Amino acid sequence: MRLRYFDYRYASAVLNDEAFRVSKDELLQILTQADAPLLSPDLEPGRGGVKRRSRSGGRGQPGSRYLFFPVDQRSLNHQLDGLFEANDWELQPSIVRRDRGAGPDTGLKGDYKKGRLQVEAQFGNMARWYTDVFKFQLSYSLDEIDVAVLVVPSQRFANLIDENVAHFERVARELPWAKMSLTLPIWVIGIEPENYAPVRECYEEAAANYVNSQAAVGRAVTAIPFDTRLIETRDQISGGGGSEIPHTA
Repeated sequence: MRLRYFDYRYASAVLNDEAFRVSKDELLQILTQADAPLLSPDLEPGRGGVKRRSRSGGRGQPGSRYLFFPVDQRSLNHQLDGLFEANDWELQPSIVRRDRGAGPDTGLKGDYKKGRLQVEAQFGNMARWYTDVFKFQLSYSLDEIDVAVLVVPSQRFANLIDENVAHFERVARELPWAKMSLTLPIWVIGIEPENYAPVRECYEEAAANYVNSQAAVGRAVTAIPFDTRLIETRDQISGGGGSEIPHTA
């Protein structure tokens, strides 16, 4: 994977401290080693096949248009679990330990933890990253961690996982506005494939298979091109036509 970074409350400086340097290096090695697992272009969605969504045709575009999501989100999460576990990180640590006994059992769990560093990897709906930073703040308030890392896809990569997936550009744009409520250092890492060629091949094969299968039953559908979907933004989907500015640190 290719990595991008956004620094909130000087998290990178904290992670460069001797207490975190080894864990930081392990984290970067894990994310660099990870790849983008793909669904099958030959199977139906829900049975291991590439997911798809329909959009109504725009002006001058009769019929339905379809976009496709070739990245296997579940396998990506399982792959990261295996890589972190192989490096002796704690998986699914409890945010509020039962032995605290001062309040109700929350059932909240993180993704990965080593020492006083907590990591959340989010490849799901945009709303989920707000839960992740809440868990960070709770762990920090309980004096369980000193710094946190949020791993999310770049917008381009998110566009190939599903619709409205949390992504680096939006997190980096919104996180600074939480300065008065999120008081801990958070390092945001955006990930995406070094090479999109296998993802493109899977997308285009799934698209061709579906268009042909529908043509065989007399139904005309159009596949949204891979390059169009890759760079699509929320503004463009809603008709605003704007673009998002990437944030790096």
